[in-house]
Amino acid sequence: MPSKDHPHHFRARYEPLLGTVVEVRVALGETHSADSDSRAASANEIMDAVADEMARLSEVFSAVSETSELARWSRGEIEQPGDELRDLLGVALAWVERSGGRFNPGSGVLSAHWSDAERTGVLPDREVLAELARTIVELPWSVVDDHIIQTGDCRNVNLNAFAKGWIVDRSAEMAMARYAPLVVSVNAGGDLVQLGAEPLTVGIENPLRPYDNEPVLLSVNLSNEGLATSGKARRGFIIGGERYGHVIDPRTGWPVDHIASISVIADDAATADVLATILGVLEPSAGLAEADSYEAGCFIVDSTGKQFMNERWRAAIN
Repeated sequence: MPSKDHPHHFRARYEPLLGTVVEVRVALGETHSADSDSRAASANEIMDAVADEMARLSEVFSAVSETSELARWSRGEIEQPGDELRDLLGVALAWVERSGGRFNPGSGVLSAHWSDAERTGVLPDREVLAELARTIVELPWSVVDDHIIQTGDCRNVNLNAFAKGWIVDRSAEMAMARYAPLVVSVNAGGDLVQLGAEPLTVGIENPLRPYDNEPVLLSVNLSNEGLATSGKARRGFIIGGERYGHVIDPRTGWPVDHIASISVIADDAATADVLATILGVLEPSAGLAEADSYEAGCFIVDSTGKQFMNERWRAAIN
């Protein structure tokens, strides 16, 4: 639908898509039709194309769909993945090494253990979790001469912590290249990218009061950048009346509990996505320092509500 105040700006929501609500925004320039109906039709075509591309890529990377390319490769039904999956597996492996194991695509086995604990109402044993964490230290694939080689059981490989941002980026880039709108932004449940000539203002919610009518903590401007937020406000495990965050440190198997949320601004959504994961397991001061090394903006709210931010984030505040 067009914006009341900006007739060249359009927005659409798609759900369920990537297991969440996806919002696509498009702004059209002077090269597009001046007729309002034709302009709306052009915007709808672009936004629908973005959603279609996201759905297509989901069937490449999904860890949930039994028919996805990732699922079929992980079961050994495909010897060599296609270019898109090969690229993502290679980049994921590099992030595992770069982060010292704080990012681990095998951590789905830990999340499954916590899901079982939530169903039974019995808190997991730390030693059992530590043993599970030791089993995923060595990833079951490697990259040899630009080929992906399975070296173990890949059935628990889950790229969700990285793939959603990757899909957001690729879909927005496709729209810019194919249709040349003035602006396109894609927000998939908090994994967001903005491309084009106009900045996008994004609010960061209070993770300790995640209510729709609660004022945002602050707003930032994005300009050809990605943003990702991770925390325990809207997702997690409830056991014995206590909420445990969904972000699990793959080195220990235990959920991160010292921060309520972490938001990262990076050059693209995929990088912001993975940085939110690997920085979020650190203490705030260490997380901000590492964000600086990646030239990323970082905003952290700890479990008491105290806020931390680095200079790149401060510079983006609206």
